[in-house]
Amino acid sequence: MWPSAGDGGGGRGRAAVRLLPALLGLAGFGALCPRAARPTAPPPAHEAAVELAPLSAQLSEPGGYFDTDNLISNETSYLQVADQLADSAPTGGVYLGVGPEQNFSYIARVRPRYAFILDIRRQNMLQHLLLASLLARADDPYHYLCLLFSRSCPRATPEGTTGAARTLQAMELAPPSEEAFAANLEAAYAHIEGTLHFPLASEDRSDISKIYRAFFEEQAEIRFRSFRRPWAAYHPTYRTLLLARSPSGRFGSFLDAPEDYAVVRDLSRAQRIVPVTGDFAGPQALRAIGGWVRQHGLVVSAFYTSNVEFYLTRNHAFDRFVANARELPSAPDSLLIRACFDYGRPHPAEMPGYRSATLLQRMPRFLDLAQAGSYATDWDVCTLDYLR
Repeated sequence: MWPSAGDGGGGRGRAAVRLLPALLGLAGFGALCPRAARPTAPPPAHEAAVELAPLSAQLSEPGGYFDTDNLISNETSYLQVADQLADSAPTGGVYLGVGPEQNFSYIARVRPRYAFILDIRRQNMLQHLLLASLLARADDPYHYLCLLFSRSCPRATPEGTTGAARTLQAMELAPPSEEAFAANLEAAYAHIEGTLHFPLASEDRSDISKIYRAFFEEQAEIRFRSFRRPWAAYHPTYRTLLLARSPSGRFGSFLDAPEDYAVVRDLSRAQRIVPVTGDFAGPQALRAIGGWVRQHGLVVSAFYTSNVEFYLTRNHAFDRFVANARELPSAPDSLLIRACFDYGRPHPAEMPGYRSATLLQRMPRFLDLAQAGSYATDWDVCTLDYLR
């Protein structure tokens, strides 16, 4: 998702780790074992009252550059792990993620007490502040979409508006308007500065306006875009992501089910979805989040890394990321969620018609393999160990 500069890692012990499953006779060591009951993260010693603005400032690093606006995900496979998350992810801990709105669908499955969204781009933090303003005003998925796309929707949600497809259809019956866009943008500024007490510089306001206008102008056909790479029509639209389903068909986007939306909405309104600016391999942000989690007697139950490790390995910063990840309190059941893209090398778990695979790995297992020197390339990270 984003690059980082730094020192290189090694490949010590790769052969030994590749042979380990065979030597131990554990051919299914990466399998997801069935559970009688879904695990729950240990309860905190006390619930922390969060003030989003000072906490975000305390944890953040200076922003960096990435060559995409990344307003929506390009991971068509993002719900590939939704069934596994629902069945096995510890609930009640801390969720950590990167990027824009796809985090909300993982939050709906993991049901954490707190969530931190860490991204090297300050624009991502500003986008999450904008989304927080929409979640503050929209009681249900219908009104969230109306606000996101500046549609002049009725106050009452139309009857029968359940499920992503019907919600999208109902929303698109109302016309978008410049008046709604302008009013919603001013309401967003007011919420961010007045309710969240997050000071916005003039450049911040300009960036929020540009982000919001992109959704207004492109509506549900908005796609992931890069600045220095060719525009790719194969990137999914927002509509495609919204209508996607998990492999079993049980789960969709967080906007598909009112109870999933309510989980995200209520966390956001409690200021428990905290956007942070920082580099996964940077000197402060990830370690500071780990310190906050530890201080409050919690563990990271799920960490969505997208495909950040792809860039970290190629920019020789992977070892620094691993060192930072070791500072995150975790449990045996804590999970990494990662995306692996098909750059001419399809992943064994890649589903037909997709250009990426989304995978789960136990966090302790990741750290053990990293300690053994098993990850020389990003493809090692994607293929050596994941839950089936």
